[in-house]
Amino acid sequence: MGRNVQVLLVDPDPDHRETVKRALAQRSIAVVGEAHYGVEAARLAGALQPDAILVHLREPFALSLRTLEAVQAAAPNATPLVISKDLTPQTVQKAMLAGARGYIVSPVVPETLEATLTTARARHQVLIDRATSHSVRELPAAGAILTVFGPKGGVGKTTLAANLALSIARQTSAPVALVDADVQFGDVALSMGIEAPRTLADLLDAMARGETPDIKPYLAQHPAGVSVLAARHRHELSAPADPEAVAAVLRELAQTFDFVVVDTPGTYSAAVAAALDESTTVFLVTSADMASVKDARMAVDALRREGFSEDRVKLVVNHATNANSVTEADIARTVGCDIFWSIPHDRAVPVSTQRGEPLVLADPSAKMAKRVQAMAAHIGGGGAGEDIDGGGSLFGVFRRGR
Repeated sequence: MGRNVQVLLVDPDPDHRETVKRALAQRSIAVVGEAHYGVEAARLAGALQPDAILVHLREPFALSLRTLEAVQAAAPNATPLVISKDLTPQTVQKAMLAGARGYIVSPVVPETLEATLTTARARHQVLIDRATSHSVRELPAAGAILTVFGPKGGVGKTTLAANLALSIARQTSAPVALVDADVQFGDVALSMGIEAPRTLADLLDAMARGETPDIKPYLAQHPAGVSVLAARHRHELSAPADPEAVAAVLRELAQTFDFVVVDTPGTYSAAVAAALDESTTVFLVTSADMASVKDARMAVDALRREGFSEDRVKLVVNHATNANSVTEADIARTVGCDIFWSIPHDRAVPVSTQRGEPLVLADPSAKMAKRVQAMAAHIGGGGAGEDIDGGGSLFGVFRRGR
């Protein structure tokens, strides 16, 4: 194959990355760049325009699959391949549907790696040569959009969204945005103790006037490193948010931030539907009471009718009070899906909310804070999810096509 082949290696695991680099070096294949998942990988792919891009596909799958799609748009002539130890048919299918031209089994055998890369590049080059259009394509979102959703208010969505965004930012050091999609009455900024001079409502108003504003000036910065697009805090009411504009805002944010956490209102609307449709993963939150569980079941049924795959919707049980009328086994059976994560009741939560200081910052050792930090580690691929007070289901996801 020679030394002229240039490869971008996308792999957040330093030990695995070194193993792959040694295998590539044995076959005289040059690694011209290394990147983590998300925005960094897409930017580097666009800058380097390598011959091939090797993406380490591992649990949790959401961001690696999203990255696989993004690097292809950034470097359309580069051959995308996946390296993974997971050989289940479902995982291989997801990789292929996300655009992978080859699937390499880990641990890597140098000869097999070279053979797969050679074959994949040859086949991909045929497709490139057949292409008749070379128009510039808009870069898709490289970051993961994580929407915290619940058809009922009072289940702790805002508390979860704020603490989750902060935990992901601290554990991954990746750029994280938190969007309060409850345009009229959202309390994300209040719960985080920050002032937001400009809000999502102001941004949507500007877009409604035909402007194409830069989103950055509308973001408030939390000292812990999360960029917040807050809700309106005015006395007057405005027209409902334009769902297409909401979707456009989320897509643009996901081109800059590796994680975009979206807090939604307790009522279903066209704007909420737009946020759900853009989501990499939907965290459906329910409390442990029959009314909330019933609503969660209706929401799951509705999402499935809309074509959401089972691994794209994650059920989260938030024990907001001690008065839990049903067991988690009953909840899973009634809703019709496994519980992805469980948040314990913690008396410290309302105190931290009143103070405007999320619990993961105010008291990281509190029960609720530890579970949210574990959830963030699981989502971010840090590998510590099962080590902090229990674990949860796998975060595999396949994004529904529109």
